[in-house]
Amino acid sequence: MHAEAQDSPTPLQRIAWIYPERRTPWQREYEENAVWTPYQKIAAELGLSMTVNKPEELAVDAVDARHPKVFLKGERVTPEDTLFVTSLYSLPHQTVDVAAQLFTFTLLERLGFFLPVPPALSYIGGDKAATAVHLKDSPVPLLPTVRISSGREAMTGHYDQALAELDYPLIVKPANWGMGLGISVVNNIYDLRGVIGLAGGSDTPLVVQPYVPGVSEYRIYTVDGEPHTALTGKKDGYCLMTTDSVGGRRERGYTGLPEQLAETVRYVCERIPAPYLCVDFLQDGDQFWLSEIEMDGAVGFNGIPEQDLAAHRIVEARFRSYLRGHAAFLSQRAASDGVTGSR
Repeated sequence: MHAEAQDSPTPLQRIAWIYPERRTPWQREYEENAVWTPYQKIAAELGLSMTVNKPEELAVDAVDARHPKVFLKGERVTPEDTLFVTSLYSLPHQTVDVAAQLFTFTLLERLGFFLPVPPALSYIGGDKAATAVHLKDSPVPLLPTVRISSGREAMTGHYDQALAELDYPLIVKPANWGMGLGISVVNNIYDLRGVIGLAGGSDTPLVVQPYVPGVSEYRIYTVDGEPHTALTGKKDGYCLMTTDSVGGRRERGYTGLPEQLAETVRYVCERIPAPYLCVDFLQDGDQFWLSEIEMDGAVGFNGIPEQDLAAHRIVEARFRSYLRGHAAFLSQRAASDGVTGSR
């Protein structure tokens, strides 16, 4: 779907992912095998190193704020040789790291680093209701969404009026988690209040949406604002993703872009300008619904040769886009500095 353009020369040496490290041994092993190690191999094929770094591994010497120095695990890095992937991670075990991520991302942006996941867009993509509002004019309709806070006063029913236009059964899920975690189906107000009460134990905000059983899910991987590859599958139940790597079931796997989604994918990429972006749709048999976006949608490698080849192509295209984006970023900065210096 996407033709590769020639990469511009760039002094880029490293892609550094800012990623909270609070994984269990099982999570660490799974992520290393399915994601990070394949990513690092593809980066190496392009002449780049790739590291995964905790927010606390960054240090900034701003004694002279006009000429700050940035250190990553004690090594000096600059906007010329390093770019940072700054997608917000907010799964349950990462909640304690959210503030550290927000401040780190904002600081890196102020320090003049090229961030292919712009922080402001990452914050919008990280909250499902914020995404819905930001993409309100989508040609394919968005899933009707209500966002409610839980917390200690969840029993007051302060959210009842906001839910008045939705009919049961409903899907209830955390507003800013992912990977199918925390999703429940509720059939009446009593079920709903029970789930909200449980979420209140961790102050987890929720979104409520209509439950559509037996849906197919389409994930469109985009590079440079264009659709690159589509992944489709049938959901097994309501809380599983369709990828084999996380326990789901694919009916067809990687495929082409359905014609009905092309206009919406273009619209989303215009509203969310980023080198790489995933756009998710659901199909209920009668129509498509725009579900959500993923600023750092992981491409899992599962040992199935055909699927791993498609995954390799997606990640390689993503990294090549980063190379082009970084070169353009440095060029624009040099032009801007030249204009400023001539005044």
